[in-house]
Amino acid sequence: MTMRNFLFYTLLIVFGNFNLFAQTTFNKTQSIELPLPGGDAPYNIASGLIDDDAFHDIVVSTTIGGTVYWLKNDGTGNFDLQSTPIGLLNSAGGVAIADLNGNGFNDVVSTSSTDGTLVWFANDGLGNFGTEQIISSTINGPGQVYVRTIDNNATLDVAVAAYNGNEVIWFANDGLGNFGTKNIIDNTIISPGAFAMKDIDFDGDIDSVIANAIAFGVPNDCRIEVFYNDGNGNFTPDANVVSLNSKDYIFSVMAEDVDNDSSLDILVTDITGNASWFKRTEITPGTATYVESVISTSIANPACLDLRDLDNDNINDFVLTSASSGSGNDIVWFKSDGTGGFGPEQIIDATQSQAYTITFADFENDGDLDISTIAYNDDKVNMFKNEKIVLSVSQIEDFNITMFPNPTNNKLYFNGLTTSTEISIIDSLGKTLKTQQLQLNEAFDVSEFVSGIYFLKFNNTNSVFKFIKK
Repeated sequence: MTMRNFLFYTLLIVFGNFNLFAQTTFNKTQSIELPLPGGDAPYNIASGLIDDDAFHDIVVSTTIGGTVYWLKNDGTGNFDLQSTPIGLLNSAGGVAIADLNGNGFNDVVSTSSTDGTLVWFANDGLGNFGTEQIISSTINGPGQVYVRTIDNNATLDVAVAAYNGNEVIWFANDGLGNFGTKNIIDNTIISPGAFAMKDIDFDGDIDSVIANAIAFGVPNDCRIEVFYNDGNGNFTPDANVVSLNSKDYIFSVMAEDVDNDSSLDILVTDITGNASWFKRTEITPGTATYVESVISTSIANPACLDLRDLDNDNINDFVLTSASSGSGNDIVWFKSDGTGGFGPEQIIDATQSQAYTITFADFENDGDLDISTIAYNDDKVNMFKNEKIVLSVSQIEDFNITMFPNPTNNKLYFNGLTTSTEISIIDSLGKTLKTQQLQLNEAFDVSEFVSGIYFLKFNNTNSVFKFIKK
């Protein structure tokens, strides 16, 4: 190892030493303007691993610009918009990140609502993408997409909502990125917009909850329904609807356990001002009851919702974005008590215009969830760092141990140890994975861990270092 590399690793570890304190606030750290022409009106956003590092990157689609971009994360939560787009699609809509051809690299799926196409782009593992590969070119108004194993054959399939076609459909993947003809999840709900794919009845296969986006009750058939998968990709509706005729233009829907009763509930937003969740209670297989609870919000036109643990208490909180243009709150969150109750609304941001969609990941690799959104009217992608866990160099002068290499494939080495010491490996959720006594001049083997971000704690000093396992 060269002296230059050794100094780099030393500085990285020094500034990786951290202390925790109980506070959850968000700081807007970047606002990236998409280039024009080709970047107008970003609408959908997703996060995942795109190139050959352990840092979550971002993929964005633009409806007017007709472009799918990706933004590279440098590992500290700072992003660089890549000059070469993933692909060009008229009215680029839904995006999803997954390995469709089984080569170990995440690919990107997207839609063109104008051309009626559902396509995917193969990734070489370095963030270089091939030409579009068509899954289907005959979908009437494709929008939101999901990548899930739907027919239980261990390959990743693709589901998409066809708004103008009045159907939600899926395509079977052979594992190499070759797709069959369409299969129907549902074709009874008109103008389906938002849907989710989750194992709602806990029988081991992926079910669906579907809502429609009929504007303001015309016609008056705003439906939310659950559809159960038989394990082979054949879907049957719940005997009871979740909701009927009580919403206008449902923008977002999810299936999550809100009250920690080991049953997935249904969460929805209504763009005319409502956010709510329906407690699901299964009566018999295929039949459940649904009881609504409204979450009051200052956002006049709620867009996307999500249930995420923002404050690291192992309880998922409620997060909401705004479809409104102009002034007003754009991202808010409500702390959950874990039993279905939520605290008062807390503002994350009020600086965007139409922050439709949102994604979450530990972008700065410090153990808490950060946020990225699109601003449709502003033509921007915005980054918000969660300050729940803050890096600090307090007392580092009294602790002169250095660790290298970082990132590492197999082993960590140390300089500065004067005696044997007990160390522990902790994951990003705070779970201790391994503890052992480290002897003088001994390397620490981390080859058993999967790629990702970890923390190494010297238990006799309570000093904690962050490292990356390749």
